[in-house]
Amino acid sequence: MKRTLLAFITLAALTSSLYAYSQEDRIKDMRTMADALAEVQKGILYNNKKLVHDGIENLKKASKNIEITPKSDMDYSATFAKSQAVNIFRYANKVNLSMDEGKKHSALTNYTKVMNQCISCHNKIRKWNQ
Repeated sequence: MKRTLLAFITLAALTSSLYAYSQEDRIKDMRTMADALAEVQKGILYNNKKLVHDGIENLKKASKNIEITPKSDMDYSATFAKSQAVNIFRYANKVNLSMDEGKKHSALTNYTKVMNQCISCHNKIRKWNQ
């Protein structure tokens, strides 16, 4: 029984390490998010709800994938990044809702809030402000 359990745990550990979130994955997701934000902005400027909705969906899909590995026990970067992702979701949903209601200024305000979450995360994680 112990051997079976040990084998199962070892297999689970090996399987999870095969699907680790790599630097290449992160770069791909960040590019997807940047493209999605550009699509949302274009949709707002052209009053095209489909562009906005498609961009928001792409943004939300990519932001679900983001993982940051803490460098130490006292590194709260991963927690901060997840918090920013939750905020991005919230404001992205508000962009969609505002567009559906025909409130372009509100949509743009919430789009700006999404961008602020991105910049805040980049300032902390990538140390842009240093």
